[in-house]
Amino acid sequence: MIERSAIKLFFSGCLQLLFITSLAVLLIFAAYERAAINISLMDVIYWGGYAIAFSALLLIIIQFSQRRIASLSGTNVSRLMMGLCGVSLSLLCLQHFLQGSTALPLFDLGTALLITFLFALELAVFQQSGSRQPKQRTVHFKQMRPAIFLFLFGIDLSMAFIPLHMETLPQSLSNISPDLLIGLPISVEFFCVGVAILCCGVWLDKSGWKAPFYTGLVITGLGCLYSWLAPDAVQFILSRGVLGFGYGLTLLASQGYVIKHTDSSNKARGLAHLFAGLYSGSICGAATGAVLAEQYGYGPVFLLGALIVFSVILYGLLTLSQPAGGEVVNKAEQTKKVDYVTQPNSDKGANSSPSFISFLFDRQVLAATLFSSMPASIAVVGFLNYFSPVYLNRAGLNDASIGQVLMLFGVVLALLGPAIGRFADQSETKRGPIILGCVLGGGAFLVFGVLDGVVAVTLSVLLLGLSNCLVLSAQSAFVLKQEVTGLYGEGKSMGIFRSSSRIGQMLGPVIFAAIIATTDIESGVMMFGVIYLITAILFALLTWVPRVSPVIKPVGITHE
Repeated sequence: MIERSAIKLFFSGCLQLLFITSLAVLLIFAAYERAAINISLMDVIYWGGYAIAFSALLLIIIQFSQRRIASLSGTNVSRLMMGLCGVSLSLLCLQHFLQGSTALPLFDLGTALLITFLFALELAVFQQSGSRQPKQRTVHFKQMRPAIFLFLFGIDLSMAFIPLHMETLPQSLSNISPDLLIGLPISVEFFCVGVAILCCGVWLDKSGWKAPFYTGLVITGLGCLYSWLAPDAVQFILSRGVLGFGYGLTLLASQGYVIKHTDSSNKARGLAHLFAGLYSGSICGAATGAVLAEQYGYGPVFLLGALIVFSVILYGLLTLSQPAGGEVVNKAEQTKKVDYVTQPNSDKGANSSPSFISFLFDRQVLAATLFSSMPASIAVVGFLNYFSPVYLNRAGLNDASIGQVLMLFGVVLALLGPAIGRFADQSETKRGPIILGCVLGGGAFLVFGVLDGVVAVTLSVLLLGLSNCLVLSAQSAFVLKQEVTGLYGEGKSMGIFRSSSRIGQMLGPVIFAAIIATTDIESGVMMFGVIYLITAILFALLTWVPRVSPVIKPVGITHE
């Protein structure tokens, strides 16, 4: 008699294969249409059907060969399904080469398969976090990654065409130049994200992560609906501000969830998983939204984004609100808090909560803010969002190719971020990973001293991706380890620290616009790389604390 768990695995596996392969079929067909290649959708669907049937047959064979299917852990099930999804995508790709058209650029085919692979990867992470036995649930933080993936997927469905949609709306701001006006929705959105992060920090310390998380989801979903219904440019700008405020609340609350369910041994890895899901969702959302907008227009994409954001609320209520089977508690921090509570009143007065100025001007926090967080934000936003599209366009690349090059940044974070986060967790102070990440970031711009054009930008994007794998998670863990952070409040501290990066994001386009305006662009980029390396040295010097060797007192010998 077939075990119930085997039947459940078979049907859930078939549904997963159907979803992943169907997504790949739609993306490959859209790539055919963009390349103006005459091929019917039914042909591509038949390819997907064959791939699903073969993969399902493999699943049956594996089940019969596995004596105790119920003994498979969540990790083994996720690996099995990832392998079967890989088989299905490989068969789909093979049929493209055998029966399709070789006129389709390999870059377009690879992009479609990559987006599908990222979806399969997020499903695998969800299986790992949700299929564990209660006594083994010690990586509870992974449950937030699918939520943040869906959240960013819904938001960034419209990322690729916001300026284009702005141009189609009735304009009532005649005093503002058209070039500045089409950029206002994104600027207002980022500004509101920064404001929300500041507000959310205080909220986190008072109420925990749940209230700001779900409030942010509701506000973001309403912002997406407002963007869909906005009749003119002014209201569309306001709608992006509403969305940005909700996005900031949910973003910091999700970090609060990870911080609560990790300790010093896995905090960087937990945050790396979160950022991996974030960038993975952003990549998939932007690419999928561009395809949908080309087929159905801008309006339906905004509506779909709202529905996806609201679906995260359902996921959170079903998954994140469950009582933890093995919630991770940092015993050292807990003991420290207990000791603080039981201290005499005189000691408490000496260690009372520091002021905003005292926290911000703490040597360690100030060094992390000025010489790590801000340079990294300037580099990423300025180089990826402003410099690279302009530079590559002048080099002769079309919009699709530019997007595919920039997509490599998120791919590196999604695939390598958790593994590099595990490496960062091995560092007690987190200084080493941050310094290494800053050095890699500076090296990304020094590439322009040797190379130029598409090759230089591609290599720089890859190095920036590796750099951010290290600094994104290690920065937060570094600030959270400081004594002043515990006294001031983790939520408020993270709100202030993450808001400071928004200043760098605003400065990035301005700085790289000045670089593009120079006659020798490559030398300007190299100079920025040199300055980035100098900030890494300053961070290393300011955060260095000499190790104090324990004093061993001589033990006298007494004769009784």
